[in-house]
Amino acid sequence: MKIALTGIVSLATAVMLAARGDVTLLSPADGAAFQTLTDGQMRVFAGETRSARFDLLKGVDEKATRKEWRRQRPLVLKWRSTGRDKYPWRICLATKPDMSDARDFWLEKEDVTREKSVDGRESTWEYKVPLANLELGRTYYWQVWGRVKCPTFSCGFTYPETCACGKTKHGSVSPVASFTTACEPPRWIELEGRVKNVRDIGGWTAEGGRKVRTGLAYRGQAFNDDSLAGVGAGRNRLMVEDVKYLTETLGIKTDLDLRNDREVADMTDSPLGPAVRFIRRSAPEYGGIFKDGGAKTMAANFRVFCDRANYPVYFHCIAGADRTGTLAYVLNGILGVAKEDLERDWESTFYPELPGVEDPFGWRSLAHLDKGFARYGDADDTLQRRIELYLIDIGITPAEIAAFKEIMLD
Repeated sequence: MKIALTGIVSLATAVMLAARGDVTLLSPADGAAFQTLTDGQMRVFAGETRSARFDLLKGVDEKATRKEWRRQRPLVLKWRSTGRDKYPWRICLATKPDMSDARDFWLEKEDVTREKSVDGRESTWEYKVPLANLELGRTYYWQVWGRVKCPTFSCGFTYPETCACGKTKHGSVSPVASFTTACEPPRWIELEGRVKNVRDIGGWTAEGGRKVRTGLAYRGQAFNDDSLAGVGAGRNRLMVEDVKYLTETLGIKTDLDLRNDREVADMTDSPLGPAVRFIRRSAPEYGGIFKDGGAKTMAANFRVFCDRANYPVYFHCIAGADRTGTLAYVLNGILGVAKEDLERDWESTFYPELPGVEDPFGWRSLAHLDKGFARYGDADDTLQRRIELYLIDIGITPAEIAAFKEIMLD
């Protein structure tokens, strides 16, 4: 299978060619809604409290839950064909109705699943799109091109009016269908390499019913392993296509690394390349952000997000869990995301387990954040207000907080 980003054929041309063949798009149906969260994610997120979500996890197939958790619901495309249209198929997936920004997936027999009709005149085909990484609340357009193979196998598998040898005309072209993704966060992102637990921190409902903008700040695991014995940078975890996706599609400009000196050794550049700004500060986690050294580092890291020139930002520790989760809690908390949603985002790293449920003051627990922020404000103050007072106490100015909100809130 080969994947390319093209806009070779206009919508008008595709519609004209569609009349010459018979490829029918089945699923997602035209105008359908597509839920990017899996059934397991939706089931657990329905719990109003952490203990309720823990109860929902009981009795769940842990292996299946782990397999489906840190990823979107797979995008499975289905279509029906008649006649000689088989493979190689060309699948176009775009965000523009004229298909000018389409990603092209060129599929051979082994890439698709086929089911024949009883009389053998029709076939239903199914393709699971790899690394779809769909955006939230976005309309997508898709189309299928069929092909009758050239009997001489000398013309390649492009889609001209006829083969170069003149023996085989093109196959069928379907009409364009659309589907729209749901808006429920988180937006999970899959990469080919060994970088997991990646998601957009946007999409949550914040102060005044506004939404945290997506496409600006991402959290996840480190792009490379920890250093061995603190000597030399750790092994790269990214594939070439991952670097291209992160820098070109997501447009990452800043790599904020929260690891300590021993973990990163002598790293000075991001694994994404020298064009990406690399910032490395050993960050605290949980209760550590309220201590002198941790507070100073939190202030410096927060200021990264107050400068529009740094965006989009990818921030991480080694696993994207504790240090990363603590910073994400503060970032979304100051935007006014509800405490229950802050907890859902933090918990998403650990499902199907929930740290801190049976030992609320174990080292890996949000109870330390609750205790720390409780020192600020009055009894009737919101969590957002308490986080604001904390940030001001560690040196962040109201103007910097306002700048961050202007960038991150719709």
